[in-house]
Amino acid sequence: MKKIFKILSILVMVFVLFSCANPSSDSTSGSQPSNPEEPTYSITFVAKEPVQQPVADLLNSSPDYKNLKEGTEVELPTVIYMTEETEQLSLELTESSTHENGIYYEGNITSVVVGNEDIEIKCWLGGGFTVVKR
Repeated sequence: MKKIFKILSILVMVFVLFSCANPSSDSTSGSQPSNPEEPTYSITFVAKEPVQQPVADLLNSSPDYKNLKEGTEVELPTVIYMTEETEQLSLELTESSTHENGIYYEGNITSVVVGNEDIEIKCWLGGGFTVVKR
């Protein structure tokens, strides 16, 4: 009887160890990609004119346009905001936003679907910043 109890206790311990295994080693975990070898692609923005390079830099700094899987549809921002005193650009309207302007893209696009290669998009600002209406 003692041998049976020892064998059962060992089996229970093994079961507990395997059921408490690290979820990062599980390929079905939601935080891990199903295929870590799957290629990803990026969208790079290029200013139409050198004076508008800060807009392209702001867009390129966003993680929303990096490590994208093939077939992903990405909406492109069409409005940019600026704070007057610091002249800081932002893609989101904040309390300190004082001016806004439209962002335009080559081909008049507002979204892209990622294919099997990196994408380069020319961008520029509209005619000029306007005062934000609150």
